Order: sequence, then C-alpha cells, then structure tokens
Amino acid sequence: MGDLKCLTTKEVARLCRVSDATVKRWHDAGLMESERTSGGHRRFRAEEIARFQREQKLGLKRCHGDETVVAASTRGRRDSKTYSDSIFFYSLLKGCEEAAANILVSAYLQGKSPAEIFDDVICPALSQIGELWASGHMTISQEHLASHVAHAAIYKLRSALCVSKSAANLAMCCAPEGDLHELPTHLAKLTIEDEGWDAMNYGANTPLGDFMKEVLRHKPALVCLSATIIIDAECFFHDYKTFREQIAKLKIPVIIGGRAFEDECLRQHFPAEFYARNFGDVAGFVQNLEN
Repeated sequence: MGDLKCLTTKEVARLCRVSDATVKRWHDAGLMESERTSGGHRRFRAEEIARFQREQKLGLKRCHGDETVVAASTRGRRDSKTYSDSIFFYSLLKGCEEAAANILVSAYLQGKSPAEIFDDVICPALSQIGELWASGHMTISQEHLASHVAHAAIYKLRSALCVSKSAANLAMCCAPEGDLHELPTHLAKLTIEDEGWDAMNYGANTPLGDFMKEVLRHKPALVCLSATIIIDAECFFHDYKTFREQIAKLKIPVIIGGRAFEDECLRQHFPAEFYARNFGDVAGFVQNLEN
C-alpha cells in the first residue's frame, strides 16, 4: 500500500507527459509541493498533482494505450481493479485517510470518471464493510471509523475534480425519512455535477412531504431518490404517491436507486422514469436528458 500513497517524480512526469527534469523545475519554482522521504527523495500527493494538472491543464486528455506508472506497477501481478478495491478496503479498515484519498485521486488521474470510481472502488469496499458489520465481524466503532475515512477520502477527491461551468439544469437528491445513510445521495450529487449540472443534496432522513415543497419551489430538471432501507414501506408508498401527484404538472423525471429498490416487487410500487442500478446509470440518464 505504501507505493500508492504518494507519487514519485517519474510517475508525475508520466502523468503530465513531461521529463523528470521538468517536474523538478516545476517543484523548485514552487508550482507544486512535495514531501521528502527519509532518503531525501521527492514524493507528491495525488491530490496536489490533480490540483496542478487542473490549473495548468496538463495531462488530462488520455489517448488509447496511455498508461500511468501507478497502473503499470500493478499490471501483471493482478487485475488492477481488484487490486485498487483491495487497497481501498484495507485503507478504510485501518483508518488511513491519506492513503484512501490518494487511491481515489490516482484513479481519477488515470482517467476514471467519478461514477466509475464510485461503482468500481468505493461501493464494493463499503459493501464489504457493511457485510462484516452485519455478520458481527466488525464493531460499530470500526464501522464508524471506516465510514469516516471514506467520507474524508471522497471530500479530497471532490477537491481534485474539474469544476464544471454553472449550468441551467438543476437536480435535487434525497433519501427518505428513516434512512440514515448519507453517502449515496452525496455520490449521486457528485455524479450529476460531473455531467455539468447543478445539484442540491438534501441528504438522509428527509421527509418526502418537506422535500416535495422544495421541489415545487426550485422546479428542478431532475429528482433523484435513493433508499438503502425503507423503515415503513406502506407510509413511504403513500408519501411517494402524493409526491408524484403534486409534481406531475412540472413533468420532472424521477430517478430511484439504492439497495432498497433492488427488490423488483417493491420497485413496482414506486413508479419512476428510471431505475438506476449504479452511479454509471445515473450519469448515463443525465447525459440522455441533455440529448
């Protein structure tokens, strides 16, 4: 895990498509910050290189066949996707915020979209964490630590993402009352923003009646509802029916997603314009709305 925590001068040069000497000149000129190993070698945090690339517009466009040193170092030993997932998972378990953040930012620098990072790295790791907790192999405190590390890593990833121009399109996201999972709607918001939209996240445990008033007030172009659990299905069904009736005149498309809606029988009681199985689906639906 240590070799992915920070980037070497050669790795930065490969990412920016310049020579090692150029990276050293940039560093000496104060354009990018680094840390020193005990042996005096430069090590660059992935989020720092993401900032530099974003500001200088360097190395962001990738061509077929391009490969970073970070990716090459894992290729041949094992599948890179499995390796990244495993490293991120253990970073969460050990409470290593910096390592977890650099894995996400490195994936972004290698050309993965936020939706791909969420689906391929974050969600599988968090699912494993949840399974360990549910089976009694992890304490609540350990689960809380892992969740905190994930949130911190995602926050650092967001700071590395390119800022989209302000768009006329607005999306609004929330999770229903009784669902205390904050992360799904936050990741949905970031996914939608990456497509160039504005997005508002009302978060977990949001009464649908209150959310409906906000939707009627802001009149968004899209509503995204995520549910990991539904405490009172009958009550939520009636609230959802009222919600759809009230916003019908606005013709706002509604996306539903989350673990709770994986049950097809339950999903049939909650009609929507689209059911998203993952964040890639959310990104694709937003793209189709623009076409």
